[in-house]
Amino acid sequence: MAENNLPTIQNGTVPNILFLGNGLNQAFGEASWDRVIEMLSTGEFDYDETVFAEIQKMPYALQTILISSDSVNEGMSQIAESMLPRALSPEHSELLHDYTKVGFDAILTTNYSYEIETSLNPEFSVSLGKASKYRFSSKTGSRPQEQFGIYKYYYINNCRIWHVHGEAAHPNSMVMGHYYYGKLLSEIQKRVPEVIRTYSACKKKEVDFIPQSWIDYFLIGNVYIVGFGLNPSEMDIWWLINCKKRHFPEAGKIYFYEPNLDDIVHYPVRALAETFKFNYGMYHVKDYYSFYKMVLSEIRTESKKWVGR
Repeated sequence: MAENNLPTIQNGTVPNILFLGNGLNQAFGEASWDRVIEMLSTGEFDYDETVFAEIQKMPYALQTILISSDSVNEGMSQIAESMLPRALSPEHSELLHDYTKVGFDAILTTNYSYEIETSLNPEFSVSLGKASKYRFSSKTGSRPQEQFGIYKYYYINNCRIWHVHGEAAHPNSMVMGHYYYGKLLSEIQKRVPEVIRTYSACKKKEVDFIPQSWIDYFLIGNVYIVGFGLNPSEMDIWWLINCKKRHFPEAGKIYFYEPNLDDIVHYPVRALAETFKFNYGMYHVKDYYSFYKMVLSEIRTESKKWVGR
């Protein structure tokens, strides 16, 4: 895996970032996060539907511990192989590819799987624990930073894809369970002061900024969140959102595209979105494929305002 400097962010400009969750994949029948958690089950506990419904109200990071009987490590390894690259339907591949063609400076995804990479190159492949010719590193980090891939990304057809919660080819990088969320957040917190110091110095000197991790992009960029519901249990992302608001108030904004936000069950997320001053809309959705096509159209329109476009 080669080290490769990332493109500079020109002084006075803001990078544009796609933050893609699993929602778009679910529009094509892929497993939901609830289903992924169920896949961790050891069968040790036989919950009835009423009890299981209460378990599902717990934060995701704690659900995984309970469902796996606190064997999250083993569970990650067991499900990793099922998330390695495979063929996509033409409609699925085309829609993802259309998103990548908008012109984002970076693509961040919480998915462990490789649908984005496969849409960019149908021949894309990775193997468990093996190096990949598509995988690069912006720098060498500490052992935990290397584990979580803080500085690692895939580069395909001029697109850079960062797996912010780890990836299937490296099961020990997959962030599942409270322990791993805490470890990742700790590494994020170590990176943030470096970004603040370096970015502030670049602005003062009026010189270009060189990002080194997905964290940098999230903090300074316009972030377009698609297919990721921002469940309150996603403590690492919410912490970064808070940090972005506090330390980078003049940097990029957050654009949040989530269906049916006016439903009462989504009130906590909607209230947080208002508190953090996201740009978001109310979309009444039944057909999720049409929803993600509509979102793509809105982002394309917004992209015409980007500097340099």
